[in-house]
Amino acid sequence: MITLRRTVHDASGRPVADYVPGTRAGHPWADDLRPKDGVSPRETADAVLAALPGWLVGAPEEIGAALLAGGARKHRHAHCFSWDFAARRVDPSWAVPELRPGLRLESALSHEAADLTSLWMSAYPPGHPDNPDGETFDSARTQLALLFDGQVLGPLLACSTVIVDGTQPVAASLVSGRDGEPPLGGPWITEVFRHADPEYVGLGAVALRASLALAADGGLPALGLAVTDGNPARRTYERIGFAHVESTITVVVPE
Repeated sequence: MITLRRTVHDASGRPVADYVPGTRAGHPWADDLRPKDGVSPRETADAVLAALPGWLVGAPEEIGAALLAGGARKHRHAHCFSWDFAARRVDPSWAVPELRPGLRLESALSHEAADLTSLWMSAYPPGHPDNPDGETFDSARTQLALLFDGQVLGPLLACSTVIVDGTQPVAASLVSGRDGEPPLGGPWITEVFRHADPEYVGLGAVALRASLALAADGGLPALGLAVTDGNPARRTYERIGFAHVESTITVVVPE
């Protein structure tokens, strides 16, 4: 898939960086910002601060740090991981996990955003690294709806999974068809979460493994994900077998 990138120029008209345009969290979004050869993080940050007021900008750590030093506000500090199916095999049995009675694995495509909102709120209470602003039920449902509708990182893919206890979703792994090429583009795990009740410990990893197996069986080249700095889920991704690729900082550029 060809990703259309846009260029940021400095005051003299020199191209200093390029990015993937989009929309996220109510802002125009410059995703995967990359400096041109020979352009320093400080030069890149100065040009971005002047050219993209009000934008959400995601960039490697050193550029993100320069943007913060220039007055931008931190939105997210994250660590990117990838599973390359050509380099690392997935256990096909993960697609049909053994679950205790009452639990079953379903496709997320058979659900709607509203079905998963209470689960998301349980997984990410106010103060959690992935809910620092204290989302309300309505705002969380709106964000999930944008994800389900493909307006965040592309369409929801068939390898997205939900684990249900009776009729209640208790864990989910959502995968979007992101533009670009792996490891920092392409199919992307946008959400992995499970109900906070201790009886559901481990089910997020089960849902994630199922997504990996289904993705590999479906011929996808890789799955990427980003975990917020300070989220203990990072240890789960490393234990399962994801490889760390890069750390990034996403900022809001002042208007």
